[in-house]
Amino acid sequence: MPNLADHLYERAATIGESCALIFGARRSTFAELARDVAAMAGDLATLGIGPGIRVGLMVTARPEFIVLQQALFALGAVVVPLNILYRRGEVAQVTGSCELHWLLLDGALADRMPARDAVPGLQGVLLVEAEGVDLPPQDGWLRSLATIAGSGRPVAAPLDLPDDALGLMLNTSATTGRAKGVMLGIGNVRANYDPTPGWLGLDGRTVTLCALPLYNTFALNQCINALMVTGGTLVLLPRFDAEACLRAIHTHRCTFFPAVPTMLQKMFDHPDAARYDLTSISRIMTGGAPVPAALLERIQAGMGSGVRVMTGYGLTEATAIVSIEHVELDAQGRVARPKCIGRVLPGIAWRVLREDGAEAAPGEVGEICVRGPGVMQGYFRQPEETARALRDGWLHTGDLGLIDADGHGFIVDRKKDVIIRGGQNIYPAEVEEVIYRIPGVREVAVVAGPDELLGEVPVAYVAGDPGAVTAEAVMALCREELAVFKVPAAVHFLPELPKGPTGKILRRGLRSAEAVAETVAETAR
Repeated sequence: MPNLADHLYERAATIGESCALIFGARRSTFAELARDVAAMAGDLATLGIGPGIRVGLMVTARPEFIVLQQALFALGAVVVPLNILYRRGEVAQVTGSCELHWLLLDGALADRMPARDAVPGLQGVLLVEAEGVDLPPQDGWLRSLATIAGSGRPVAAPLDLPDDALGLMLNTSATTGRAKGVMLGIGNVRANYDPTPGWLGLDGRTVTLCALPLYNTFALNQCINALMVTGGTLVLLPRFDAEACLRAIHTHRCTFFPAVPTMLQKMFDHPDAARYDLTSISRIMTGGAPVPAALLERIQAGMGSGVRVMTGYGLTEATAIVSIEHVELDAQGRVARPKCIGRVLPGIAWRVLREDGAEAAPGEVGEICVRGPGVMQGYFRQPEETARALRDGWLHTGDLGLIDADGHGFIVDRKKDVIIRGGQNIYPAEVEEVIYRIPGVREVAVVAGPDELLGEVPVAYVAGDPGAVTAEAVMALCREELAVFKVPAAVHFLPELPKGPTGKILRRGLRSAEAVAETVAETAR
């Protein structure tokens, strides 16, 4: 029976002395990485962490994240990665909605730790690298991970588990903005993550540059799991920095770069970009926003015409990737198939349904639905949401699109009002809920505004009592309560927000109103 840590243990046994991970001056072979994982798993087991135990993992991009993730997998625990930009209230909300038993929290993020009485079901918090953090004496609920080092016997082999055992629980949000735990069994993950390197053309010679946050399925799949499957090398950066990426590609001769378009734009905009040799890159996987023709031209100019740029379509509820498109320019220098998300991948089926539930004809717009072994088990403890998303074996994505006669899929619009800012999902209701707390606010709506660099940014529209609400108050509260990427880029005031016949605020009316609205505040990007 499988375990999501199997690949690492196998690589350690077969190519143990090969370089697995580069992080600054630190290098780890597969054998060293596996030894660290085995020891960590043994220590975590002394806390009672084992099959079915849900553990939140809120750690920045560094080797410890990978060691902890693989150790938890080996024990059969359910890994619940948390966005490192979450604020204290958001961490408490996710901890409660996912009913976490333990939280592994980066010491650098200790200020995000929720109050103990706000998370009554949490058995304890372990701080990773707790230097500089004041820890209460003799408190078993909050302690440093270092205090259990060496307390257990190393785990020689991952635990055998059934395919339907939960392995990952990734967080997405409902239209209410409240987190939903997407339950992914071991079979789901292996059916989608494991074939991904083959779909992307990666192998044991691949040197991947990872500048993505590790809590996201993009990095979990194409960086961490791809490393374990292929036996290649992962160059890990602690965060995205344009020059650091340029330098890493030049120094380590990286061949694969998964990135959102914003990252690529910033790299080529860097004044010293021409100093670095980027021609080792042969493949780029991008997503979260369309790839403009001008960006593709810059990629080919800077990295060589042989670089293959891929984009695609995927969603957490389908584990990860559903389709892949090879982005190309036509004879006129334009993207050959704008908004194309490629063809569906092997083992996955998709179809487009009209509003009446009938299957759409080729070229006809409707809701994209997906079926396959990567489709989630459901939303944790949310049967009604699960029933809405999973019907007759099909995942209803909420995305509007079409499939042409050649089998190419195209996204037309998002049925949901999710805003995608540089690859980060923002749910308007969550931002609106914060703004509604301000005295004098009567109506709020948050919509996507265009941005050349980030693709989209949240824009807030407010109707309030005259003189009672200021833009400064809106922005200050949002900065205090929300992750930085969720903070509106601008606040507009209108006498009244547009509504439909039932009184529902019409977001589409606000999107068109932006040109005439009074801009009263705008933040630096």
